[in-house]
Amino acid sequence: MNPTPLNLAAAAVTLALALGLAAPALAFDLKVAPPTVKLTPTTIQLGIISPPAGQCPGNGKLTAWVQTNKPGTIDILLVRKGGNVAGPYSVTTVKGANGVIMGSYSQNLAIHHAINAEYRVVVAGSPVTSNWAPLVSTC
Repeated sequence: MNPTPLNLAAAAVTLALALGLAAPALAFDLKVAPPTVKLTPTTIQLGIISPPAGQCPGNGKLTAWVQTNKPGTIDILLVRKGGNVAGPYSVTTVKGANGVIMGSYSQNLAIHHAINAEYRVVVAGSPVTSNWAPLVSTC
């Protein structure tokens, strides 16, 4: 019995599959990358330690804590109520205890005159903001 061209083609496909060669239809099986999740803040808190009353010049401290949906670096802005915006300041968040993803930013404050102001932290393009924190110094 002489092999026909159709039988030869079927045998070639069977042999290719047996040898692990990709069939033409399998060559286009593409893997889709999982969607990337944008780094976003979930919670922001701000704390300010004012200098002792009546001490000018005096030293204070500002600390912001930022929690995010995944580890990464996010830029924060410091906003004075009714006034200026400072920053951006980079905060790198890492996964810590109990799966909390958090980072912090601290700044020492040198107060040279009386002040009574409130500040908060924001992330541009995000509705998440910190509480207002007072900075008070009397001279």
